[in-house]
Amino acid sequence: MLLNIFCEKKRLALCLILLLLVTLGCTRINMAQGWSGTLVDGDHLILTSMDGHVMVLDRETGKHIWKPDLIRVNEKEEDKRAAYGMPAASNGIVFVGVYDGKLQAMAKDTGRVVETEVVSDDFEIIGGPLIHQNKLFIGATDGILRSYSLEFSNQQVSFNDEWEFEVGGEIWSTPVISGETLIITSLDHSVYALKKDTGELLWIAKTGGAIAATPTVEKNTVYVGSFDGVFYAFDLFTGEEIWTFDKASNWYWGKAVINGDMIYVPSLDGNLYALDVNSGKKEWELETQGAIVGSPTIVSDMLVVGSTDGELRIVETGSGELLGSCDIGESIESSITSEGSDVYFSVRDHSVRSIVVKPNGNPDEKWDAPYFSNLLKDDKNPQPSDWSPDC
Repeated sequence: MLLNIFCEKKRLALCLILLLLVTLGCTRINMAQGWSGTLVDGDHLILTSMDGHVMVLDRETGKHIWKPDLIRVNEKEEDKRAAYGMPAASNGIVFVGVYDGKLQAMAKDTGRVVETEVVSDDFEIIGGPLIHQNKLFIGATDGILRSYSLEFSNQQVSFNDEWEFEVGGEIWSTPVISGETLIITSLDHSVYALKKDTGELLWIAKTGGAIAATPTVEKNTVYVGSFDGVFYAFDLFTGEEIWTFDKASNWYWGKAVINGDMIYVPSLDGNLYALDVNSGKKEWELETQGAIVGSPTIVSDMLVVGSTDGELRIVETGSGELLGSCDIGESIESSITSEGSDVYFSVRDHSVRSIVVKPNGNPDEKWDAPYFSNLLKDDKNPQPSDWSPDC
Protein backbone atom coordinates (compact mmCIF):
# COMPACT_ATOMS: atom_id res chain seq x y z
CA MET A 1 0.00 0.00 0.00
CA LEU A 2 2.74 2.46 0.99
CA LEU A 3 4.70 1.55 -2.13
CA ASN A 4 1.63 2.16 -4.31
CA ILE A 5 1.11 5.59 -2.74
CA PHE A 6 4.78 6.40 -3.25
CA CYS A 7 4.60 5.31 -6.89
CA GLU A 8 1.71 7.66 -7.56
CA LYS A 9 3.83 10.59 -6.44
CA LYS A 10 7.28 9.73 -7.76
CA ARG A 11 8.73 8.99 -11.15
CA LEU A 12 8.77 5.47 -12.60
CA ALA A 13 12.55 5.00 -12.45
CA LEU A 14 12.90 5.56 -8.73
CA CYS A 15 9.72 3.62 -8.06
CA LEU A 16 10.89 0.50 -9.89
CA ILE A 17 14.31 0.71 -8.25
CA LEU A 18 12.62 0.80 -4.85
CA LEU A 19 10.54 -2.21 -5.82
CA LEU A 20 13.68 -4.06 -6.87
CA LEU A 21 15.46 -3.16 -3.63
CA VAL A 22 12.51 -4.43 -1.61
CA THR A 23 12.52 -7.63 -3.69
CA LEU A 24 16.21 -8.10 -2.92
CA GLY A 25 15.65 -7.60 0.78
CA CYS A 26 17.31 -4.19 1.08
CA THR A 27 16.13 -2.13 4.03
CA ARG A 28 17.98 1.12 3.27
CA ILE A 29 15.71 2.72 0.69
CA ASN A 30 16.15 6.35 1.72
CA MET A 31 19.00 6.82 -0.74
CA ALA A 32 20.23 5.28 -3.97
CA GLN A 33 22.74 2.44 -3.66
CA GLY A 34 24.43 1.30 -6.86
CA TRP A 35 25.81 -2.11 -7.67
CA SER A 36 27.91 -1.52 -10.76
CA GLY A 37 29.81 -4.33 -12.38
CA THR A 38 33.61 -4.44 -12.35
CA LEU A 39 35.46 -3.31 -15.47
CA VAL A 40 38.75 -5.08 -16.25
CA ASP A 41 41.09 -2.49 -17.78
CA GLY A 42 44.57 -3.92 -18.26
CA ASP A 43 46.11 -4.53 -14.85
CA HIS A 44 43.34 -2.66 -13.08
CA LEU A 45 39.74 -3.12 -11.96
CA ILE A 46 37.35 -0.16 -12.09
CA LEU A 47 34.01 -0.03 -10.29
CA THR A 48 31.77 2.09 -8.10
CA SER A 49 30.76 1.14 -4.58
CA MET A 50 27.23 0.85 -3.21
CA ASP A 51 27.50 4.19 -1.47
CA GLY A 52 29.03 6.23 -4.26
CA HIS A 53 32.82 5.81 -4.32
CA VAL A 54 34.73 5.33 -7.55
CA MET A 55 37.49 2.75 -7.10
CA VAL A 56 40.49 1.59 -9.13
CA LEU A 57 42.17 -1.57 -7.82
CA ASP A 58 45.26 -3.55 -8.74
CA ARG A 59 43.88 -6.66 -10.42
CA GLU A 60 46.41 -9.06 -8.89
CA THR A 61 46.43 -7.80 -5.29
CA GLY A 62 43.17 -5.90 -4.80
CA LYS A 63 45.16 -2.91 -3.54
CA HIS A 64 43.57 0.50 -4.03
CA ILE A 65 45.52 2.56 -6.57
CA TRP A 66 44.31 5.75 -4.90
CA LYS A 67 41.98 6.57 -2.07
CA PRO A 68 38.50 6.20 -3.52
CA ASP A 69 36.70 9.48 -4.05
CA LEU A 70 33.00 10.05 -3.59
CA ILE A 71 31.06 10.73 -6.77
CA ARG A 72 30.44 14.46 -6.85
CA VAL A 73 26.82 15.56 -6.60
CA ASN A 74 25.09 18.76 -5.56
CA GLU A 75 24.31 19.11 -1.86
CA LYS A 76 20.60 18.87 -2.60
CA GLU A 77 21.11 15.60 -4.49
CA GLU A 78 22.97 13.53 -1.91
CA ASP A 79 20.35 10.82 -2.36
CA LYS A 80 21.49 10.43 -5.98
CA ARG A 81 25.15 9.67 -5.23
CA ALA A 82 25.18 6.27 -6.97
CA ALA A 83 26.13 4.54 -10.19
CA TYR A 84 24.33 1.43 -11.43
CA GLY A 85 25.96 0.93 -14.81
CA MET A 86 29.49 -0.35 -15.31
CA PRO A 87 32.10 2.42 -15.77
CA ALA A 88 33.95 2.80 -19.07
CA ALA A 89 37.60 3.72 -19.65
CA SER A 90 39.65 5.12 -22.52
CA ASN A 91 42.99 6.94 -22.86
CA GLY A 92 43.62 6.87 -19.11
CA ILE A 93 40.22 8.38 -18.28
CA VAL A 94 37.43 6.66 -16.34
CA PHE A 95 33.83 7.56 -17.24
CA VAL A 96 31.00 7.04 -14.76
CA GLY A 97 27.30 7.59 -15.44
CA VAL A 98 25.90 9.03 -12.19
CA TYR A 99 22.32 8.66 -11.00
CA ASP A 100 22.04 12.47 -10.74
CA GLY A 101 22.11 12.72 -14.55
CA LYS A 102 25.78 13.61 -15.04
CA LEU A 103 28.80 11.95 -16.60
CA GLN A 104 31.91 12.17 -14.43
CA ALA A 105 35.34 11.77 -16.04
CA MET A 106 38.33 10.98 -13.79
CA ALA A 107 42.04 10.35 -14.32
CA LYS A 108 42.54 6.61 -13.86
CA ASP A 109 45.92 6.89 -12.15
CA THR A 110 44.99 9.59 -9.59
CA GLY A 111 41.20 9.78 -9.32
CA ARG A 112 41.26 13.49 -10.17
CA VAL A 113 38.00 14.67 -11.74
CA VAL A 114 38.90 16.15 -15.12
CA GLU A 115 35.44 16.88 -16.52
CA THR A 116 31.75 16.67 -15.67
CA GLU A 117 29.14 16.60 -18.43
CA VAL A 118 25.49 17.32 -17.64
CA VAL A 119 23.54 14.71 -19.60
CA SER A 120 20.15 15.60 -18.14
CA ASP A 121 19.36 18.18 -15.43
CA ASP A 122 16.10 16.69 -14.23
CA PHE A 123 16.49 12.98 -14.97
CA GLU A 124 18.70 10.07 -13.96
CA ILE A 125 21.36 7.86 -15.53
CA ILE A 126 20.98 4.17 -14.70
CA GLY A 127 22.79 2.37 -17.52
CA GLY A 128 26.51 2.67 -18.11
CA PRO A 129 28.34 4.62 -20.82
CA LEU A 130 29.58 2.88 -23.97
CA ILE A 131 32.80 4.08 -25.60
CA HIS A 132 33.45 3.13 -29.21
CA GLN A 133 36.07 4.69 -31.49
CA ASN A 134 36.43 7.85 -29.36
CA LYS A 135 32.68 8.30 -29.16
CA LEU A 136 30.59 7.92 -26.03
CA PHE A 137 26.96 6.81 -26.01
CA ILE A 138 24.67 6.99 -22.99
CA GLY A 139 20.94 6.95 -22.25
CA ALA A 140 18.94 8.53 -19.43
CA THR A 141 15.50 8.32 -17.90
CA ASP A 142 14.36 11.26 -20.03
CA GLY A 143 14.23 8.70 -22.84
CA ILE A 144 17.05 10.25 -24.85
CA LEU A 145 20.10 8.40 -26.11
CA ARG A 146 23.00 10.80 -26.60
CA SER A 147 26.17 10.49 -28.65
CA TYR A 148 29.31 12.53 -27.87
CA SER A 149 32.65 12.66 -29.63
CA LEU A 150 35.57 12.66 -27.18
CA GLU A 151 38.75 14.68 -27.53
CA PHE A 152 41.66 13.54 -25.35
CA SER A 153 44.75 15.59 -24.51
CA ASN A 154 47.20 15.30 -21.58
CA GLN A 155 44.81 13.33 -19.37
CA GLN A 156 42.02 15.76 -20.15
CA VAL A 157 38.85 15.10 -22.10
CA SER A 158 36.18 17.24 -23.71
CA PHE A 159 32.67 16.21 -24.73
CA ASN A 160 31.24 17.34 -28.07
CA ASP A 161 27.57 16.77 -28.89
CA GLU A 162 27.06 14.49 -31.91
CA TRP A 163 23.42 13.44 -32.03
CA GLU A 164 20.39 12.56 -29.91
CA PHE A 165 17.61 10.03 -30.38
CA GLU A 166 14.45 10.03 -28.28
CA VAL A 167 12.69 6.76 -27.55
CA GLY A 168 9.21 6.35 -26.08
CA GLY A 169 10.21 5.69 -22.47
CA GLU A 170 12.99 5.70 -19.92
CA ILE A 171 16.37 4.18 -20.78
CA TRP A 172 17.95 2.02 -18.08
CA SER A 173 20.30 -0.09 -20.18
CA THR A 174 23.75 0.36 -21.68
CA PRO A 175 23.92 0.65 -25.48
CA VAL A 176 25.55 -2.13 -27.52
CA ILE A 177 27.25 -1.76 -30.92
CA SER A 178 27.62 -4.45 -33.58
CA GLY A 179 29.22 -3.33 -36.82
CA GLU A 180 27.51 -0.11 -37.86
CA THR A 181 24.40 -0.73 -35.73
CA LEU A 182 23.71 0.49 -32.21
CA ILE A 183 21.10 -1.29 -30.09
CA ILE A 184 19.33 0.28 -27.11
CA THR A 185 16.33 -0.84 -25.03
CA SER A 186 13.68 1.14 -23.17
CA LEU A 187 10.99 0.86 -20.54
CA ASP A 188 8.53 1.56 -23.39
CA HIS A 189 8.72 -2.22 -24.13
CA SER A 190 10.91 -1.67 -27.20
CA VAL A 191 14.28 -2.52 -28.70
CA TYR A 192 15.70 0.15 -31.04
CA ALA A 193 18.32 -0.28 -33.75
CA LEU A 194 20.08 2.92 -34.91
CA LYS A 195 22.91 3.84 -37.24
CA LYS A 196 25.74 4.43 -34.77
CA ASP A 197 27.23 7.38 -36.66
CA THR A 198 24.04 9.38 -37.20
CA GLY A 199 21.39 8.06 -34.80
CA GLU A 200 19.08 7.30 -37.74
CA LEU A 201 16.38 4.76 -36.82
CA LEU A 202 16.67 1.40 -38.56
CA TRP A 203 13.91 -0.57 -36.81
CA ILE A 204 11.88 -0.99 -33.61
CA ALA A 205 10.95 -4.35 -32.08
CA LYS A 206 8.21 -4.59 -29.45
CA THR A 207 8.05 -6.85 -26.39
CA GLY A 208 5.32 -7.39 -23.82
CA GLY A 209 6.98 -5.46 -20.98
CA ALA A 210 9.50 -2.83 -19.96
CA ILE A 211 13.14 -3.61 -20.77
CA ALA A 212 15.86 -2.67 -18.29
CA ALA A 213 18.42 -5.28 -19.36
CA THR A 214 21.33 -4.52 -21.65
CA PRO A 215 20.98 -6.58 -24.85
CA THR A 216 23.45 -9.17 -26.07
CA VAL A 217 24.35 -9.19 -29.77
CA GLU A 218 25.97 -12.18 -31.44
CA LYS A 219 25.85 -13.79 -34.89
CA ASN A 220 23.51 -11.09 -36.28
CA THR A 221 20.98 -11.68 -33.50
CA VAL A 222 19.85 -9.40 -30.66
CA TYR A 223 18.99 -11.19 -27.41
CA VAL A 224 17.24 -9.48 -24.49
CA GLY A 225 14.86 -10.20 -21.62
CA SER A 226 11.81 -8.14 -20.69
CA PHE A 227 9.78 -7.40 -17.57
CA ASP A 228 7.03 -9.59 -19.08
CA GLY A 229 9.16 -12.60 -18.12
CA VAL A 230 9.91 -13.41 -21.77
CA PHE A 231 13.36 -13.64 -23.32
CA TYR A 232 13.52 -12.58 -26.99
CA ALA A 233 15.76 -13.12 -30.01
CA PHE A 234 15.50 -10.57 -32.86
CA ASP A 235 17.20 -10.35 -36.23
CA LEU A 236 19.92 -7.66 -36.06
CA PHE A 237 19.19 -6.29 -39.53
CA THR A 238 15.37 -6.33 -39.60
CA GLY A 239 14.16 -6.52 -36.00
CA GLU A 240 12.08 -9.57 -36.90
CA GLU A 241 11.34 -11.84 -33.94
CA ILE A 242 13.19 -15.16 -34.31
CA TRP A 243 12.14 -16.95 -31.13
CA THR A 244 11.01 -16.41 -27.55
CA PHE A 245 11.44 -18.21 -24.23
CA ASP A 246 8.60 -17.65 -21.76
CA LYS A 247 9.27 -19.94 -18.79
CA ALA A 248 10.72 -17.42 -16.31
CA SER A 249 8.46 -16.26 -13.48
CA ASN A 250 10.07 -12.85 -12.88
CA TRP A 251 11.90 -9.99 -14.58
CA TYR A 252 15.12 -10.15 -16.53
CA TRP A 253 17.66 -7.60 -15.24
CA GLY A 254 21.18 -8.87 -15.97
CA LYS A 255 22.75 -9.19 -19.40
CA ALA A 256 22.85 -12.68 -20.92
CA VAL A 257 26.18 -14.21 -21.99
CA ILE A 258 26.93 -16.52 -24.91
CA ASN A 259 29.35 -19.42 -25.23
CA GLY A 260 29.27 -21.38 -28.48
CA ASP A 261 25.70 -22.37 -29.31
CA MET A 262 24.34 -21.63 -25.83
CA ILE A 263 23.10 -18.42 -24.27
CA TYR A 264 22.92 -18.17 -20.48
CA VAL A 265 20.11 -15.99 -19.18
CA PRO A 266 19.92 -14.76 -15.54
CA SER A 267 16.50 -14.02 -14.05
CA LEU A 268 15.21 -12.41 -10.88
CA ASP A 269 13.19 -15.60 -10.34
CA GLY A 270 16.46 -17.11 -9.07
CA ASN A 271 17.09 -19.33 -12.07
CA LEU A 272 19.71 -19.21 -14.77
CA TYR A 273 18.40 -20.60 -18.06
CA ALA A 274 20.70 -22.20 -20.64
CA LEU A 275 19.09 -21.85 -24.07
CA ASP A 276 20.02 -22.90 -27.58
CA VAL A 277 20.95 -19.66 -29.39
CA ASN A 278 19.28 -20.77 -32.63
CA SER A 279 15.94 -22.02 -31.32
CA GLY A 280 15.49 -20.78 -27.74
CA LYS A 281 15.06 -24.36 -26.55
CA LYS A 282 15.93 -24.77 -22.87
CA GLU A 283 18.86 -27.16 -22.45
CA TRP A 284 19.06 -26.90 -18.67
CA GLU A 285 18.48 -24.51 -15.78
CA LEU A 286 20.30 -23.71 -12.55
CA GLU A 287 18.14 -22.95 -9.53
CA THR A 288 19.36 -20.68 -6.72
CA GLN A 289 17.67 -19.59 -3.51
CA GLY A 290 17.80 -15.88 -4.32
CA ALA A 291 17.51 -13.52 -7.28
CA ILE A 292 20.15 -13.39 -10.01
CA VAL A 293 20.57 -9.65 -10.58
CA GLY A 294 23.90 -9.40 -12.40
CA SER A 295 25.38 -11.17 -15.39
CA PRO A 296 27.31 -14.44 -15.08
CA THR A 297 30.73 -14.90 -16.65
CA ILE A 298 32.45 -17.61 -18.67
CA VAL A 299 35.72 -19.16 -17.45
CA SER A 300 36.98 -21.72 -19.96
CA ASP A 301 34.11 -24.24 -20.28
CA MET A 302 32.57 -23.17 -16.98
CA LEU A 303 29.93 -20.61 -16.01
CA VAL A 304 30.24 -18.58 -12.81
CA VAL A 305 26.95 -17.32 -11.36
CA GLY A 306 26.23 -15.07 -8.37
CA SER A 307 22.95 -14.83 -6.46
CA THR A 308 21.44 -12.78 -3.67
CA ASP A 309 21.43 -15.99 -1.61
CA GLY A 310 25.17 -15.33 -1.11
CA GLU A 311 26.31 -18.36 -3.06
CA LEU A 312 28.77 -18.25 -5.95
CA ARG A 313 28.25 -21.28 -8.20
CA ILE A 314 30.47 -22.77 -10.90
CA VAL A 315 28.72 -25.04 -13.39
CA GLU A 316 29.72 -26.84 -16.59
CA THR A 317 28.49 -24.84 -19.58
CA GLY A 318 27.25 -27.79 -21.61
CA SER A 319 25.36 -29.78 -18.99
CA GLY A 320 24.76 -27.39 -16.10
CA GLU A 321 26.48 -29.81 -13.72
CA LEU A 322 27.49 -28.09 -10.48
CA LEU A 323 31.28 -28.28 -10.26
CA GLY A 324 31.94 -26.05 -7.27
CA SER A 325 30.44 -23.39 -5.05
CA CYS A 326 31.45 -20.81 -2.52
CA ASP A 327 29.25 -19.52 0.31
CA ILE A 328 30.19 -15.84 0.36
CA GLY A 329 27.77 -15.10 3.17
CA GLU A 330 26.61 -11.83 1.62
CA SER A 331 24.20 -10.93 -1.16
CA ILE A 332 25.79 -10.80 -4.62
CA GLU A 333 24.01 -8.26 -6.83
CA SER A 334 26.77 -7.07 -9.14
CA SER A 335 27.65 -8.72 -12.40
CA ILE A 336 30.49 -11.25 -12.29
CA THR A 337 33.60 -10.32 -14.29
CA SER A 338 36.54 -12.53 -15.20
CA GLU A 339 39.99 -12.39 -16.73
CA GLY A 340 41.46 -15.80 -17.39
CA SER A 341 40.68 -17.95 -14.34
CA ASP A 342 40.34 -14.93 -12.02
CA VAL A 343 36.79 -13.88 -11.10
CA TYR A 344 35.79 -10.49 -9.64
CA PHE A 345 32.58 -9.27 -8.00
CA SER A 346 31.34 -6.99 -5.21
CA VAL A 347 28.97 -7.90 -2.38
CA ARG A 348 26.70 -6.27 0.17
CA ASP A 349 29.27 -6.17 2.98
CA HIS A 350 31.04 -3.32 1.15
CA SER A 351 33.90 -5.30 -0.33
CA VAL A 352 35.21 -6.47 -3.68
CA ARG A 353 36.21 -10.14 -3.96
CA SER A 354 38.52 -12.10 -6.22
CA ILE A 355 38.32 -15.87 -6.60
CA VAL A 356 40.42 -18.20 -8.73
CA VAL A 357 38.49 -20.94 -10.50
CA LYS A 358 40.55 -24.11 -10.84
CA PRO A 359 40.30 -26.28 -13.98
CA ASN A 360 38.09 -28.75 -12.08
CA GLY A 361 35.68 -25.97 -11.10
CA ASN A 362 36.74 -25.62 -7.47
CA PRO A 363 37.01 -21.97 -6.36
CA ASP A 364 39.81 -20.57 -4.20
CA GLU A 365 39.89 -17.23 -2.41
CA LYS A 366 42.45 -14.84 -3.94
CA TRP A 367 41.83 -11.53 -2.16
CA ASP A 368 39.14 -9.23 -0.80
CA ALA A 369 39.35 -5.45 -0.95
CA PRO A 370 37.23 -3.43 1.48
CA TYR A 371 35.50 -0.28 0.34
CA PHE A 372 36.25 3.14 1.70
CA SER A 373 32.72 3.61 2.97
CA ASN A 374 30.89 6.40 4.72
CA LEU A 375 28.21 3.86 5.59
CA LEU A 376 30.76 2.15 7.83
CA LYS A 377 32.30 3.48 11.04
CA ASP A 378 35.26 5.28 9.45
CA ASP A 379 35.31 6.76 5.95
CA LYS A 380 39.01 7.72 6.15
CA ASN A 381 40.39 4.19 6.02
CA PRO A 382 39.18 1.01 4.38
CA GLN A 383 37.38 -1.33 6.73
CA PRO A 384 38.82 -4.84 6.51
CA SER A 385 36.34 -7.67 6.43
CA ASP A 386 36.88 -11.10 7.96
CA TRP A 387 36.34 -13.20 4.88
CA SER A 388 36.07 -16.89 5.55
CA PRO A 389 34.17 -18.18 2.52
CA ASP A 390 32.93 -21.75 2.65
CA CYS A 391 34.32 -22.94 -0.68
